[in-house]
Amino acid sequence: MKKYCYLLILLIVSFSANAQKSEHIIDSLKKSLNKGNSSKQFKTLTNLSDEYSNSDLDKAEYYSYKALSKAIAIKNDSFVALSYNNIGNIHQYKSELDSALYFHKKALQIRQKNKDFIGIADSYNNIGIVFDTKAQFPQALTNYFKALHYYELNKNFGKQAMVNTNIGIVYKAQKEYKKALVYYQNAYNLYRKAQSEIGITISSGNLGSILINFKKYKESLKYSELAKNGYKKLGYDRYVCYPIFNIAVVYDSLHQYETANKYYVETIQLYQKYNNSFEIAEATIAYANCLTKQKKFEESIAFSHKGIDFAKKSQAHLLLIEGYKNLSKANASIGKYNDAYYYSTLYNTGKDSLFAEEKTKAVFELETKYQTEKKEKLLLEKEAEAKQKQILLIGLSLLTFFIALIGFLIYRQQKLKNTQQAQEFELKSAISLIESQNKLQEQRLNISRDLHDNIGAQLTFIISSVDNIKYAFEITNEKLDNKLSNISSFAKETILELRDTIWAMNSNEITFEDLEIRINNYIEKAKEAKDQISFSFAIDEILKPQKLTSIQGMNIYRTIQEAVNNSIKYAHASVISINVKPIENRIKITVQDNGLGFDVKTIEKGNGLLNMQKRIEEIGGEFHLSSSNEGTQIEIVLKNKEI
Repeated sequence: MKKYCYLLILLIVSFSANAQKSEHIIDSLKKSLNKGNSSKQFKTLTNLSDEYSNSDLDKAEYYSYKALSKAIAIKNDSFVALSYNNIGNIHQYKSELDSALYFHKKALQIRQKNKDFIGIADSYNNIGIVFDTKAQFPQALTNYFKALHYYELNKNFGKQAMVNTNIGIVYKAQKEYKKALVYYQNAYNLYRKAQSEIGITISSGNLGSILINFKKYKESLKYSELAKNGYKKLGYDRYVCYPIFNIAVVYDSLHQYETANKYYVETIQLYQKYNNSFEIAEATIAYANCLTKQKKFEESIAFSHKGIDFAKKSQAHLLLIEGYKNLSKANASIGKYNDAYYYSTLYNTGKDSLFAEEKTKAVFELETKYQTEKKEKLLLEKEAEAKQKQILLIGLSLLTFFIALIGFLIYRQQKLKNTQQAQEFELKSAISLIESQNKLQEQRLNISRDLHDNIGAQLTFIISSVDNIKYAFEITNEKLDNKLSNISSFAKETILELRDTIWAMNSNEITFEDLEIRINNYIEKAKEAKDQISFSFAIDEILKPQKLTSIQGMNIYRTIQEAVNNSIKYAHASVISINVKPIENRIKITVQDNGLGFDVKTIEKGNGLLNMQKRIEEIGGEFHLSSSNEGTQIEIVLKNKEI
């Protein structure tokens, strides 16, 4: 039994010092709604949403969106992220899980940009809760452990405890009860260390839940009562139903069904009051199981259907398969074997998708067990007619065996068919991907051909025309002569740039050896123009065969080219060196000169420096610039996936 909403209380950040909800607080907040500056109004709207989240989710949602509008209006990123977080939590309360995931991810993006580490951890935790509710456990644990890492770095004991609780919830859902108990106890101890009354209340409820699985019913009741009283004391009436649910399960486990029924009904009524589909589904399906134990099969089937409807609404797949399991058992018990088989198939299919390590059980096993028990009962009741009953029972056994065999063959055939369909779909997807890649390559070739044939031809025509003008006419105007020479030089440089671009477009992959050839060609041309500068270029042999994408290769080449250009134009350097070598699991590229340096802190970055930095960051690299009186160094660091 998961207690997701327990944890969300801690992530709806409130600017109010008083944790108890009351009409007095809400009235006071409404009166001060239009007072103060925009930041104060935002905080008031957020507090109103927080207060209503415990009683009226529609109003909570209304004020959270008003707070978001206010945050956007005053252009405060931290407030915007907080609003997205609160809206995500409200959608989580309402079991609108896709919407909750959307808003929590938007909050996370802003908090990562702002380097708000506690906020980042809060968002990871909330995203984990959404995946947990959807029974996507690996994704849930991934996000929970990310959150725990940030909370530990900041030594936030209260929120460490919160994430420990969430991790325990996941392990409990997977029936790893010993692991779950460890994390629940960690959370309880951390909350006590943080002196968090609400945290201790939450942990008590979770301990009350997990101890049921160890049959420690007395301890479970003790912790559940502590949690129930704690929520009442704090004024969180919305959450009182969780420990009441634990108490119902304890009495159910002790076979005190009348008492259990009373607490189950009370729990369901409270959940319906606050309109949480997941919790209604959980309590209703548990109550249906309890009714099956009491042989109240018709009632059990009715409550199972109700629970399944709410489980579908809240995308709670684990509860859905529990509902199918109970429907199979209840229908089998009243002789509706077709219905029992149908729901058993749904149960086994769902169970396989959630827990691949568990073996599925077909409905004919239930039928066999049921018939065997019936057979034993008949033998005990009519011992005098043993011989006649034996013949009947053998016939029933053979019939059951053939039904089981047929059922197994149908199941296996269906499974093979599903596997074949999945393989066909994968093959079609692969073929479609290859066709898309081929079309993309063909388009790239067409574009590069057009660039070469059209723009290249036009640039060549410009160069030829300028040279013909200079040759055919005696140009005495020195300024005009220089202008024509500049046009011709610019067109020639543009052709070279165009060739580099076409080279990159025609290449799916570029090796460092290809880069070495291009850079060496560029350096040779630079030497012709600046023969007083000494150039050197070295690349580690181990890197030469390593492949890059065309975008990575072109961005690295352009950055090196721009760095060398800057050294030639502005630094008045006599030595320019380029080095490429592997360092641990990264690749380091250094462009260094001995020219005039500059103050990195005071110089205004032009388009050249910004473009270099942007190119490297686009391919996931790091760009570092340092300069002094002894020269300038540009360092590029890339991830080396092949080391």
